[in-house]
Amino acid sequence: MFRLSTNKLIIALAASVISSLSTTAFAQEERWFEVEIYLYEHNAPTTEQWPDEVINSRQRKTVDFITPMVSTDLTAVNMGLNGCTSADWATDSLNCNEQLNSNNQVKSVADIPMLIAAPKPATAYLGDGAVLLAESQSQFKDIIATLKREKGNKSLLHMTWQQSMLPRNKAIPVKLYSGNDYSKDYEQNGQPLQLSNLNDELPQFDFMSSGLLADTKKPVWKLDGTLNIYLEHYLFIETAFNLRQEGEKTVTLAYHDPESFSSDNLTAETGSVTTPFLYSIPMKQNRRVRSDEVHYFDHPKMGMIIQIRKMEQPTAQTEIDMTNRISSTSEANRF
Repeated sequence: MFRLSTNKLIIALAASVISSLSTTAFAQEERWFEVEIYLYEHNAPTTEQWPDEVINSRQRKTVDFITPMVSTDLTAVNMGLNGCTSADWATDSLNCNEQLNSNNQVKSVADIPMLIAAPKPATAYLGDGAVLLAESQSQFKDIIATLKREKGNKSLLHMTWQQSMLPRNKAIPVKLYSGNDYSKDYEQNGQPLQLSNLNDELPQFDFMSSGLLADTKKPVWKLDGTLNIYLEHYLFIETAFNLRQEGEKTVTLAYHDPESFSSDNLTAETGSVTTPFLYSIPMKQNRRVRSDEVHYFDHPKMGMIIQIRKMEQPTAQTEIDMTNRISSTSEANRF
């Protein structure tokens, strides 16, 4: 009687495995790669002029490895993330990231560490999405050491992860940010916070630039943007980064004298003032690359070293669990 029940259990477990295999058939067609990236800043002088506007990343979901590494589980719970713990971030980062972006009470840290890595070696499984790897699984140690020895280079970010490569219209970009948070001194658009105080002191001044004040709740990172890697016969790397750099800017002002203002006098005196300004230096590129080769993306103010390595294709975690359960049940049935 016991043997019959056990055999039925084995058959049921086998059926579950077959069902799992059929539901992951599409996932198994995906091609997985290991990605390692190192971003650093050049402090060499340049005569290039940078735009005042911040380039926008593609407005869509992103994979965020960094936030769960610099936030605690308690912070996540307090933010109302439905109990998103570090383990949840590792297995369902898209859902947790979506909740994080929709929450207005995000507390940023003052500085992001250069190295973002899992606390222990990790493995990707089909259906679980991209996974962050440990420092021991990276391979850029010698490259980074060489670049650090060059005068003027400053490390920004180093990460390694595994992900599936999809066509561009299905690929999910990875959100990257690092360095200092300038939000205590500057707005998202680069204007200093003191401008709001200046506007209070001189209420008759009309800044000719519209929308000077942005959302002060959002952090303004030294480096911020997205990296999108997609597969369309060939591998492509698409970057949309902003590198912040402090400087100065001359702002044009228009002054209206309320005592002399009338419908017959619409003229205004103009003047200018030089104020601090946080420039946003863009790095927007799209390049076709080969796997396993180390690629260098050059820029007057920053550099990116990246490698997309071939890896053993992952299996579904459910398949491994079912196989282990069948093996354990069969072993128990022998006694």
